[in-house]
Amino acid sequence: MMKPTQSLLMVFLLPMLIIIVPTAALGLAALHGFKHQSAQNHAMQRADLQTLTQMATFERELSELHQRVSSVLNEANQEGLNSRERYVEYGTITKQLSTLGDRVDTLTQSPLITDLAPQNAAALQAAFQEYQRFIAMANEAATLNQEEVMVYWREAQSNFNRFVMLTQHVLTGLTQRASERNDLAFGNLGRSLSTSVFSSIGILLLLIIAAVFAAWRMNKRLMLVGDAILELSNPRQTLPALSAIERISHRQSGPLKRLADALLIFRDNERQRRDAEHKVHQLAYYDTLTDLPNWRLLREHLQHSIETNHQTQTVGALIYIDVDMFKRINDSSGHSAGDSILRQIAERLTQLAKERFTLGRLGGDEFAVIIDGLADEHVQAAEQAEQLAEQIRQALCEPFRLEDNVEFISASQGVALFHRGDEDINALFQYANAAAHVAKKSGPGSIRFYNPAIQAEIEERTVLERDLRLAIAREEFVLVYQMQVDNHGRAIGAEALIRWQHPRNGFVSPGKFIPLAEESGMIIPIGSWVLKAACEQLVIWQANDHTADLVLAVNVSAKQFQQRGFVEEVATVLEQTGAPAHKLKLELTESTVLGKVEETIARMHELKALGVSFAMDDFGTGYSSLQYLKRLPLDQLKIDQSFVRDVHQDPEDMAIVQTIIAMGRALRLNIIAEGVETQAHWRYLSEHQCHAYQGYYFCKPVSAAEMAQTCLAPPPALA
Repeated sequence: MMKPTQSLLMVFLLPMLIIIVPTAALGLAALHGFKHQSAQNHAMQRADLQTLTQMATFERELSELHQRVSSVLNEANQEGLNSRERYVEYGTITKQLSTLGDRVDTLTQSPLITDLAPQNAAALQAAFQEYQRFIAMANEAATLNQEEVMVYWREAQSNFNRFVMLTQHVLTGLTQRASERNDLAFGNLGRSLSTSVFSSIGILLLLIIAAVFAAWRMNKRLMLVGDAILELSNPRQTLPALSAIERISHRQSGPLKRLADALLIFRDNERQRRDAEHKVHQLAYYDTLTDLPNWRLLREHLQHSIETNHQTQTVGALIYIDVDMFKRINDSSGHSAGDSILRQIAERLTQLAKERFTLGRLGGDEFAVIIDGLADEHVQAAEQAEQLAEQIRQALCEPFRLEDNVEFISASQGVALFHRGDEDINALFQYANAAAHVAKKSGPGSIRFYNPAIQAEIEERTVLERDLRLAIAREEFVLVYQMQVDNHGRAIGAEALIRWQHPRNGFVSPGKFIPLAEESGMIIPIGSWVLKAACEQLVIWQANDHTADLVLAVNVSAKQFQQRGFVEEVATVLEQTGAPAHKLKLELTESTVLGKVEETIARMHELKALGVSFAMDDFGTGYSSLQYLKRLPLDQLKIDQSFVRDVHQDPEDMAIVQTIIAMGRALRLNIIAEGVETQAHWRYLSEHQCHAYQGYYFCKPVSAAEMAQTCLAPPPALA
């Protein structure tokens, strides 16, 4: 098998070989023919020259022999020779005549004499034979001393003269004929050479035409191959179909087919490479859910926008969009519904964007908009940015359709302007995010511009988050306990409440760090610490008769409860601390239960099997479904303090509290009210058959030691 390079070399040499090889073969054939014909002509000329030479030599020798015969006969007549000498002379003459006769026979058979005229050869032979006969007769007569010698000699002399004249005539004709034959041979040779030359030229022209055609076809295919290579090597151009290359691959064989197959394989590999590169680029720079630019690509767009606005002396804007109450949709309708809402938001913003601004998704329910080329004055630029933010707000106010229902949402927007050209990208995102937080606190669908005071709050929040992470490692948290009582004011349990004892700032309010822990995910390790510390306190209380019957309530966050290993964690803590499971009560919020309802119910049953009880905290403030509520293995409903605060004088709060109590009793659940701060609160709730109470009226959150002392004090009386 030929190597690919050799095969390709043959492809490029084929047009040259089409001309060179046949031309060389024709040239060699013509040269061989010309050489052969020249040799034939030379042989003919040599034979003709030999014939003429022999003819002239024969005439001279015959004349010399005739002169000798004449001398011998004269001497014999004058008796100058004796008998023996005459006999010897006559024998020699006869022998020479015989030799000359053989030469005459040879001459008469030469091609030149035959070509001149066959009868000349016969005449020469006849004349010589007559001459030879009379010479022989004269010799014989002279030998016998006969008188007829002279008669024979005269006849011989007559035949000699006739033979000489005939010889001269033939020699003249032969000379002329030899010249004609030579001219004819050279003429034929010239015509043969001309024919060969013209034939070779004609064939060469045909070969050149064939070679040009072959080269044209080959060049056309190679141009197709070259164009295909150029198209495949251009990363900005769409991959070509290569139909012509596919035809070459199907119809051809040999090196061109291999080249075409290689190009097709290269195209397929290039398509796979580009697809993989596109996927990598999409994953690196685009959000997988909405196909919008992600945080990384938005950073690049924002940097470019900062430079562009600085060069054009215009103001740009970054709008941070945070969907309000998006967690409610995920909790109530599931994450698939939330994903559908996010995709619809992206579609609406994309239709609004077109070429007016750059849109991207930062993650979760947060989007960002980058606007270029606003007015060169800050006030006008702010007005333009606010107009666009208002258009975004209106676009998101339209109802969002899901499979089974319709959802309405709003979005808080924070706006940060830039124009100097040296703004920090991360700082701009922080400014816009801070403004969005202010907008969210101002009410759903609000729009706010960045304020430096907000940034100070953000920076304080950042420091707090850093300190909170250190607090987990340093165990700077402590638990305090708020007593829970029955209708007679007797202590039946307590709620464990966490406090952070900051080394510099003192006690930090849970309302300040718990939301931060929820957002950052630190609530999980904090919740684990609270659970273990509460169980250890339960064990301590078991050793005291006044606190042995207390049930300890522990708040569990939604993120903590939804951890896969939460049930195992609770079981492990109970086993390690030795705390009685029936004295441990876990308080869950409605957001914990909603969302993955079936999984939540299954997990609650597993914990119930351990002996743990459940209370639903802040009941009435969320979006509980009664259909799910009746399936939950709850033990207690906890009325939120917002309904208790004015329950003795606000008809609406009265109606809500009475409804919750009635519903709890119908579901055979224990009812506890928190936020009981006055005797009027206690009296009203007791009159409406509430089971238990918690609030400042009975006990503020105190340490475990103070909690034990409070239990020793006599209960308050309900007047």
